[in-house]
Amino acid sequence: MERVIYRNGLSHEVEFSAFSPYILVDFEDTLDNNIVSTKRISADGYVYSGCSLDARDLSLKISILKRDGWRALLARLQQVLNPKLSAKLIYSNEVYSKEIDVVLDEIPKITMRGKGVVDIYVKCIANDSYWTQSEKSEYLAFLTSKFKFPVIITKVQGMVFGIRKSILETEVNNVGDVATGFRVIFKAKGQVRNVEVSNKLTGEKLKVIVSMQKGDLVEIVNMPGNKMIKINGVKSFKSLDVEVSKFFDLEVGKNLIGYNADLNAVNLDVILYYKPLFLGR
Repeated sequence: MERVIYRNGLSHEVEFSAFSPYILVDFEDTLDNNIVSTKRISADGYVYSGCSLDARDLSLKISILKRDGWRALLARLQQVLNPKLSAKLIYSNEVYSKEIDVVLDEIPKITMRGKGVVDIYVKCIANDSYWTQSEKSEYLAFLTSKFKFPVIITKVQGMVFGIRKSILETEVNNVGDVATGFRVIFKAKGQVRNVEVSNKLTGEKLKVIVSMQKGDLVEIVNMPGNKMIKINGVKSFKSLDVEVSKFFDLEVGKNLIGYNADLNAVNLDVILYYKPLFLGR
């Protein structure tokens, strides 16, 4: 079953579906592609240079049956669909769920269809063209528990309490349709100096000049329109080593992502987060 949830910036939401009082009748999703080409003098045709996607147009037709309480349902819908608030559409079916940030293009249009049905037309614009899924995580380095009971510790063999996954590189699979940004969190388990994350195939990397002690956190945010370094939650873009750093994306498919430090990389837990981007819902 298809479900669409409209959730505004105050976390108030309504569901549109066949089993909701707000019946989903139609859902149109339009995304135009602008082709960039150049005309060469005295040559036939054009030379393709590239393309760019427009904002996405999303239109929904919702119906309410005129039964007891229908006016309250309509009032609730108008309250949630407030054009002054940011919002997102969340689409789901039997297989997956995707979401997209939207703004209302106009106040929902309401029409009476005979005596028994109220139709509501909702038009939204998604300035970011892509649908996304919930944020995915990849552990580049973490501690794997080996502690089991009952425990017998011998004088000769001793006991291993944990094994650190510390191969310094991990294959990250971007399951989306286009390249996407990411963020990385480094957590120190001891003394660490100067951390970095890198694309092992291209050599591109992002390096932060920092001295870390146990419990310290460094976050590299590498998202479209949002590039930031945070140290223990405080913004510190000046800590980026600009001489060696270059922002890079996770390409579609397999990426070989590495991490390192100038001192004690083994003392790091490293987690990479990203949201895959999709051309369609």
